[in-house]
Amino acid sequence: MPGAIPDDDTVRPKAGELLPRAAEAIGVRYKLATYSLDIAHQDGGPKARGFRLILGITIETIDHLEAQIVARILETPITDVRDNAPYGFNCVIDMHIRGIGTKASRLANVRTVWAFDRPDAPPRLVNAYPKP
Repeated sequence: MPGAIPDDDTVRPKAGELLPRAAEAIGVRYKLATYSLDIAHQDGGPKARGFRLILGITIETIDHLEAQIVARILETPITDVRDNAPYGFNCVIDMHIRGIGTKASRLANVRTVWAFDRPDAPPRLVNAYPKP
């Protein structure tokens, strides 16, 4: 497929490494607003309810979650690398996110998934949800 990342392990990071080009990550706010924090979204709704119940994070406090994710991907190692043929691969990063408001003292594990679907593209957030 044109534009797809070749199936070459030298291109892919490995679990335990930091996310390549993390400082250039894209799509964080968009994915949170249109999926992970969208209570009305068919698939994202349960994730949004989880964020609200566990961490007190809602669409109204998207800035809080976005800032934490952007900061954590710079320092949190990759948990897993998964094939996403023919579009490249995804990197999974499980990170600790602090709650807000009455849940500000709570720290929860949040799974984020980052797509690398073009050789020249930075990582793009494709999923984020609280993980038990």
